[in-house]
Amino acid sequence: MPVYPVKSIIDGLPTFEKTLTEIVKDMDIGGALNVLEPLEYITYQQIKWFKGVLLTSLSKDTGDSREYWETVLKLAVLPDDFQPFYVPIGKQIFPVMPSITKLSKTKMGLLIEGSVAHLREERIYGDKFSWVTLPDKELRSK
Repeated sequence: MPVYPVKSIIDGLPTFEKTLTEIVKDMDIGGALNVLEPLEYITYQQIKWFKGVLLTSLSKDTGDSREYWETVLKLAVLPDDFQPFYVPIGKQIFPVMPSITKLSKTKMGLLIEGSVAHLREERIYGDKFSWVTLPDKELRSK
């Protein structure tokens, strides 16, 4: 899903890296535009980095699933916000972990910073995750 941040506002109208005509031209039937307020966009970018960059990289590095690492980091960094709740299905009861999508920008920032700090904790992991760093625009691949 493409995201086009507002680059500037000219005569009261936002401008993007593509013209609005080009953006709309790429849409398919059933698609939609989603307008995010600045704080929502920042939180969206944080979630995208956490799930798409950090968890994916950890999974590739260790062979464990993204879900495994998400659970480990949620419980290590913000255990009070991520207490599992239990859902009965038939005769079994399944634990369900709350989603990160309900976190505020501040809490999401704490989760990101805490996750990096946790993974770099030498007493737990040694230097296995010394490659893990906070999000940095300079490190983005083009």
